[in-house]
Amino acid sequence: MSEAPDKSHKRELYGALLGLLTAVFTAIFLLSFRAAAEHAGRNTIVFAMLLGAAVFNSLVTLSRLPQTPAPNTTWVKSALFLALMTIVGNAALASALPVLGPGTTSTMMQLQVFFVAAGAWVFLRERVGMPWFIGALLAAGGFASFAVPSGSGASLGLYGLVAGLLTALCFSAMMVWTRAVIRNLDPVSLNAGRLWISVAVLALWPGVLSSALERSAKAWMLTTAAAACGPFLARLALMYSLRFISAAQTKLWSMLAPVFAFLFVYMIYGSVPSWREVVGGLLIVSGVLLPTGARLWRTR
Repeated sequence: MSEAPDKSHKRELYGALLGLLTAVFTAIFLLSFRAAAEHAGRNTIVFAMLLGAAVFNSLVTLSRLPQTPAPNTTWVKSALFLALMTIVGNAALASALPVLGPGTTSTMMQLQVFFVAAGAWVFLRERVGMPWFIGALLAAGGFASFAVPSGSGASLGLYGLVAGLLTALCFSAMMVWTRAVIRNLDPVSLNAGRLWISVAVLALWPGVLSSALERSAKAWMLTTAAAACGPFLARLALMYSLRFISAAQTKLWSMLAPVFAFLFVYMIYGSVPSWREVVGGLLIVSGVLLPTGARLWRTR
């Protein structure tokens, strides 16, 4: 009698832990990506980062080739769509980071929680309950409390805000699509496919390939770190999380990314968060834990 509830709890736990890992890797990715963006142009950085992630992902794919199913029509369509969203989303992200900074860019990206919930509701018929709405509103309050940190409002122009919004829309579309197909596809090979398609398209962009070859060793090191943590580890953790829990739940867990981003900035640079950033972080954490606790209580 208790086997089904136990399995449900395990799936919830696996999905939550993978969502948490997504947030950690995303925060590290944002810091590395911003540092790398100071050494080259936007398209060059995106190309180099996706190339590194494609190599990492391909090595994993090759190591488990006997267990990897052959690509089918759904795999091809998914890889093409995800590649398009990857190129547009990362180009927008590279534009937003120098203007907004890693912490604020990360909070802008958390608007995905509403885009994902709306998309999953319309296309996947995944409805969310009242605890999720309350949690999302708390997290949105956290976003509002430090989306425009005090003393840095002048840096938040329309260009940065539009770029951050476009980033959130593209990554939301990727999450909803992935949730729809991931149970029937291999996450590792699909991630490798979308990355190599993205790299091939960007390599045709004028000046991107030659500029990438001229970059310094430091720039390549920073880009490699961003590649490992962002489109490789964070994306795989997200894909596997979507196998266990809904798109809205996964997105809510990944909203902890700005909390980790500010924490890592403090640990590395000694930059103390403002009271608004602390309040925002607490609201986001509360918004994530509330619906999770409610689900566990309901299925106990």
